[in-house]
Amino acid sequence: MLCRACHVHVRRDFPYCLRCGTLRKGASVAAFDAPILTWGDQRVPLQAATITIGREPDNDVVVDHPSVSRHHARITRTAEGFAVADLGSSNGTAVTPLGGRERELGSGETATLADATTIAVGDVDVRFEQPRSAAIGSRTQLRGTEHTMLGVAPAAGPDDAPTATEPLDARPRRRSGWALKDVPGNQGQWVLRSTRTNQYLTLDERDVFLWERLDGENSMRDLLFAYLEEYGELALPRIESTVRSFADAGLVRGLPGDVEEVGMWRRLGRALVKNLIRVELSIKGLDPFVERVYHRVGWRLFTPIAVFLLWILTLGGLVAFVRAGSERPLFDFGGAGWIGAVATFAGYLVATALHEGAHALAVKSYGRRVNRGGFLLMMGMPFAFVDTSDMWFGTSWSRIVVAVSGPLTTTGLAGAASVAAITVPDPRAAGICYTLAAGLYVNTLFNLIPLVPLDGYQALADALRTPRLKEEAKEYFSGGFLRDLRSRRRPGAKQIGLVVFAVASMICLYGMLAMSVMTWNSRVGGLLRANVPQPWLTLVVVAVVAVVIFPVWYPRARTLVRRWREGRSRRKEAPAEPATQAA
Repeated sequence: MLCRACHVHVRRDFPYCLRCGTLRKGASVAAFDAPILTWGDQRVPLQAATITIGREPDNDVVVDHPSVSRHHARITRTAEGFAVADLGSSNGTAVTPLGGRERELGSGETATLADATTIAVGDVDVRFEQPRSAAIGSRTQLRGTEHTMLGVAPAAGPDDAPTATEPLDARPRRRSGWALKDVPGNQGQWVLRSTRTNQYLTLDERDVFLWERLDGENSMRDLLFAYLEEYGELALPRIESTVRSFADAGLVRGLPGDVEEVGMWRRLGRALVKNLIRVELSIKGLDPFVERVYHRVGWRLFTPIAVFLLWILTLGGLVAFVRAGSERPLFDFGGAGWIGAVATFAGYLVATALHEGAHALAVKSYGRRVNRGGFLLMMGMPFAFVDTSDMWFGTSWSRIVVAVSGPLTTTGLAGAASVAAITVPDPRAAGICYTLAAGLYVNTLFNLIPLVPLDGYQALADALRTPRLKEEAKEYFSGGFLRDLRSRRRPGAKQIGLVVFAVASMICLYGMLAMSVMTWNSRVGGLLRANVPQPWLTLVVVAVVAVVIFPVWYPRARTLVRRWREGRSRRKEAPAEPATQAA
């Protein structure tokens, strides 16, 4: 259900739109708990239809502060929700929605209140919070630059922390500009976002335990013993890895090496490795553009009528595709020749753009952000993408909708092309439509295979409420499964599912590797064999294959080198055995 004012999805078990505060159609305000106003340690429920705010005792909400007028503002419950109006106060009233811009209210001017809106009553910030059930999840904890003193920074500001040379003596400190929230519907799962870099991290309760103690006072040694006291484990590698991931996302300062001088060759090496693993060409700042498109026309695609028509087109298109396949062979452009091939490729590019656009619009339909989008190259194969990481602040169902919106759009386009293939009289156009439909159906199947980290995997992980499905399957298959077999413990249904998923994922991975190598061999193999003599030909082919599958072998090689170095270091530090004297 979309909000009738801002066209963002509204929960049926919640009375208000969390984005704009508009009352859901058919909802009764009296049927839900009243919103509250909070400031300092004060919490006042808004139970009456009209609530006045001011310094005098005859107000419903008394804010005793010199900057607050005797009768400063009024909050009214209307058919559309709650609204605040300034009552001609001396120092004015301002409204700032969560993540939005401040708006000054003139005398008598009103503004609708959405969840987590800040009302500046003089110099006092009052927070308006709408009621929310446990099913929707707790509110986001925000720490932004509004809490940072601006101007000339002192020698040690709130984001600075002393850098230690001894790892256990380091005292990491959280930087300002972050948002933390538990994932609704997933017990013990959290998401942490850097509002500076828009990077996201999924956390469990142990990661959050560490995050809350990164105050610049606790050293890494303190974290180690606090973790031991809480969980009974001396888990230094995990603690170091977690804190380092915070630092890599720009969320933590004060780790050893933060200010070290990195040479030019090392910087070039790091950049080369990063681009060999994942070559990405992205466009940032897409959110305002997607926001305009959604509110002008995109929201109509999420109405019940539009969704119903899309499903009809999808199902009807499958019937039309089977019928068209019985009448014409694949890649038969009816005499169109190379023009047909170019037209099919252009149609595929347009469908890919619409596929990713559907993801972006689905994100906006839930009021979340689209940080960036573009193209990437993995294992030598191109992919388009839209960054939907902000959906981690939504529910599991909302993430499933965003994940399947792209494949559903592609099947709808394939259905339209299939219908055209059996209705268009021109054989050239019909051949192009049929070939395009076949390619789009293959693309949809590839996207929906949950063994590849694409749309199908994301939907399955959210449906199973296991955000780290791939990691859990890998960890259990490589360790826990063998321990269960050795101890003759029978794995449960979940453990068996993890093993099946891990094995199938490995088969799929190496299948993708083979397909990638064969694809590149078909593209450049003939050219190399015609122009490069032996033994250089073999060396070039090996180098090309190594570059294509770099994301697969590099992490494993790095792990082997690290283990070799650790073993060598232990052997050097081991005490020498005393020599035995001959009799």
